[in-house]
Formats: sequence, C-alpha cells, structure tokens
Amino acid sequence: MRPVEEYKVVQDFLSRVCKQVRARTMHPEIREELLGHIEERTELLMLEGNAEEPAVQEAVKQMGAPEEIGKSLHLAHRPQLDWKLLVLLVLMTMIGLFGALSIDNAGTEILSDFFIRKLVFFCIGLIFLIVLYFLDYRKLKKYSGILFFITLCLMAMTEFYGTNTNGANLYLYFGPIVIPMLGTVSVFLLLLAGAGMKPASQWGPWEGVLQILYRGILPVFLYGWSDSMVYLFVYVLGFLMLTWTSKKNVKQFAVLTVFSLAGLAYILFTKRLYLMWRLEGLTDLEGNGGYHMRVIADAVSSAGWFGQGFAAPNPGIPFVYSDSIYPYLIYCFGWLFGIAVGMVVLLFLARMWSISSVLHDSYGKNIVTCIIVVLGLRLLIPIIMGLGVVPPVSLDFPFISYGGTNQILDMAAVGLLLSIYRRKNMIPSGMGEAAPMKAA
Repeated sequence: MRPVEEYKVVQDFLSRVCKQVRARTMHPEIREELLGHIEERTELLMLEGNAEEPAVQEAVKQMGAPEEIGKSLHLAHRPQLDWKLLVLLVLMTMIGLFGALSIDNAGTEILSDFFIRKLVFFCIGLIFLIVLYFLDYRKLKKYSGILFFITLCLMAMTEFYGTNTNGANLYLYFGPIVIPMLGTVSVFLLLLAGAGMKPASQWGPWEGVLQILYRGILPVFLYGWSDSMVYLFVYVLGFLMLTWTSKKNVKQFAVLTVFSLAGLAYILFTKRLYLMWRLEGLTDLEGNGGYHMRVIADAVSSAGWFGQGFAAPNPGIPFVYSDSIYPYLIYCFGWLFGIAVGMVVLLFLARMWSISSVLHDSYGKNIVTCIIVVLGLRLLIPIIMGLGVVPPVSLDFPFISYGGTNQILDMAAVGLLLSIYRRKNMIPSGMGEAAPMKAA
C-alpha cells in the first residue's frame, strides 16, 4: 500500500489546515495527528471494498473542511493570558501602594515619598513584566550555564567589594544602582539558571559529585560567608526541588539532601551566636533581643478587627516599610484586613502551583518550580513572622513592601510565569517530560 501522506490530496489538506494555525511549532504534531485519522478512515474504506486512491480521497472528504478544522485548532493552540494570576498580582500591588501611602501620611519615617518611589519602581517592573510576557522564555535556556557562572562571580565580588551593612557585604553598587546581590537577586538568577542546566537525570556518578560541589556547595558557602542565612535556606530548598523534579530518584535525592543539610548545619554552627540572639527574640520577649517581637505583638494585639485607621502612627515598629509591613497593615486596618491579605497570598501561591500542573515543557516547569520556592517563602515568612511564629529576619514582602531592585525582579518573575503560561498550548507534548497537559 502506498503511504497515505504521499497523496497530493492529503498534502493539500494538511497544508490548508496548518495555514490557519499560527503556532508553527505545533504543525508537525497536528499533521501527525490528522494523518493518523486519515489512515484509519482509509483502511476502513478499503475493507469495505473501495480501491486505495478513491478510499484516500473519500477519507479526506470525510474529515471536513480544512479551513474550519484549522481555525478550531488555532483557537486551541493560541496564546493564553492567565487573568487569575494577573488579578491577584494587581490586588497585592494595590495593597502595597495603599500601605506606602499610609506610611507617608503617618509621618513617622525619616525617609518620605514612599508611595511615589514605590509607584516608580512598580512602573519599571511593569515594563519588565510586559517584555518577558512576550519573550519566548525558551530562548533563555542556552544562556543558563553562563548565567550561573556570572552570578557566582558577582556574589564573590560582593563579598570583597560590596557595601557593608550590619557587618555583612550584601549590596553591590553599579554607579547609582544598588543591587542586593547576596539576597533575592542571586537566588532568582541561580535557580533560573539551574532550571536550564543539565538535569540530575543525566548526571553520571562523578559528574554528579562535581555538580553538587558547583551548584550546591559553592553557593551555600558564599551565602554562609555573607551571613545571608535566610537566602541560603531558600537556595538550598530550591536546589533540592529542582533536583527532585528532574529525577525522582529517592537514593540520589537522599544523598543530595544529606550533603546540603550537612553544609547548612556547618554554616549554622559557625553562626550559632547570631542564631541564639535571634531565638532569644522569640522566646524572651522582655529581653533586649525580643524588642522587635514585642513591639510587633503589641501592634497586632491592639489592632482589633478594624485597626487604628489610615496612617495611624506607630514609631515603635522597626522597618515598617519592608520587614514589618504586614504587622503595620494589621495595626492600621485590623485583623480582617490581615486575613484578607493572607488569603490573597495563598490564592496567588495556589495559582502558581496550578500553572505548574498544566505544563508539559520540562524547562518551563522547572522555572515555575523555582519561582514558587522563592516567591512562596518570601510571601509566607513575613506573614508568619508578623504573627510572632518565627523570629524576625530581614526579608521583604514581595509586591507589598517598599523595594527597588527586588520589586522590579518580582514583577519580572511574574512576567516569566505569564510567558510560560502563554505558550502552554503552543509547545508540542513531546518536548517535555511531564504528564500530558490538563485544563487550567
């Protein structure tokens, strides 16, 4: 029997269908699927006694109008905008701008114009979000290795030439631009690069050791050296999650976990005096180390269901524009408002998780996993810290607290999420290692 795809009538039919579908990457998969249907119909018609060529022509005819089929397939594979994630982002941004306006009017901070500054950084971040939304995220993969190396070099440079803040070099200056290199920036860049680098499923025994040293131990050492304990923990968790999703091997994951936790334990042991001081703030609210927790607890407990009102001054709360923005919002607008903020955060995290579940491109799935880890911890820790569950740490509240580089970076991360979601139906299923796509 002559191959069905060699018939001109079949070739014309497939070409007319694909002409309607703008997602060119889907054309081979569409052709293969339609060709399979034509072959099945042809075989049935031949079993009924039809000759081969008439059977092929009739099978194509039974498929229907190619333009209509193409249009329906185009609708199925067109770009998608995740409106749910976008709405939740707008809500958190509005909360942040409202909080900045309240701080400005309270007049208790040395710096002023937080609202204007936050609005400017939001607009810059919005530009990054839009650019990344339209950018094909898959083009970033080939730069993963060099991005990881450059990030490590910048982290080491920060250790030697960065600005000293509270005894640690965390910030790197490029003229007027200040970058918290040993904070959110490096964590995002390292994990984003790791998402596109050689997965754990392809590591050999010795290569695995080198990868653990290079991608696991070296960043941990740099974070530990700089006293960036929170971001060290975030990176370790992100690295382990990436390794697990790329190869769900319990033994390998156990070895990686042991190595990572051993390095983390060593770093924590060398910083034990600092940690004891932090824990004192949680257990001994009357001591000097518990001042931060004490004023936050007093502010939250005195808020009531509806708070003290817009721009209510509370000069006792330290870092009200960043680390302590959540308890300040509760103090001003009450427990109900605090619950509402928590619900928006949880919905935002759930939406990010749902995006991960509908992807069938392994690279995109890895990126979403990294963003969930980094944004998830940075969204949840300030909330539980504001409720007095964990000791205070220097960690900004994404989208809500005041910030320059971090706010731009967070908006860019959402743009990357939207870019991945936009193409979820435009990438052939054979390109990923995950399960077939589901509806979101």
